[in-house]
Amino acid sequence: MTDILVERETQVLVESADGGVLVAHEREVEIVIEIPGTGVLLEQPQREILVLREEADGVLLEQPERSIDILTEGLQGPPGPRGLPGIAGAAFVTRTAGAVISANTVVYERDDLIFPLSYNDSNNVFAILGLAVSAGLPGAEISVQRGASVTDSAWSWVFGRVYLGQGGALTQVPPHDGYQVLIGFAASPDSINLSIQDPIEV
Repeated sequence: MTDILVERETQVLVESADGGVLVAHEREVEIVIEIPGTGVLLEQPQREILVLREEADGVLLEQPERSIDILTEGLQGPPGPRGLPGIAGAAFVTRTAGAVISANTVVYERDDLIFPLSYNDSNNVFAILGLAVSAGLPGAEISVQRGASVTDSAWSWVFGRVYLGQGGALTQVPPHDGYQVLIGFAASPDSINLSIQDPIEV
């Protein structure tokens, strides 16, 4: 009677006669043979080597492992919390500076350029565009905000309205000549909710 007790197969490197490296499968099988009538068991190990390929210059080329992931269709989870609302795209525009522009300056647009606007500039007051929120020299691209909220830690407003002043500056003192242009409302010391209104001549 013959029983196979152990069978093991591994990948090995063996050296060829010319010094090269061979990639081979080594298969070891340990066979137990019972001699009839004696009760003696004879262990007979066998070793087989199957050459797969020879590597150039004795360098073993590693082959990437292949894996298969079994995926199952999952169920949609519950919705996450609502994020904070962003500022609408229409609240911002980008324009080219026609003069030196400082941040938090009210500007008007003319001939595709923007300039600081004064409350008494009767030629351009109705061309008001918004509040510059970036600064730059002539030719620079300036971000202009036309709505939503603007915050600046350097401000110290009192609760109330904010108007256009001289040279594009913001003020909480309404002018008594020229034009009264409401820019927005200071809801806190460092922020203004923009709500630009049409100029009113005074």
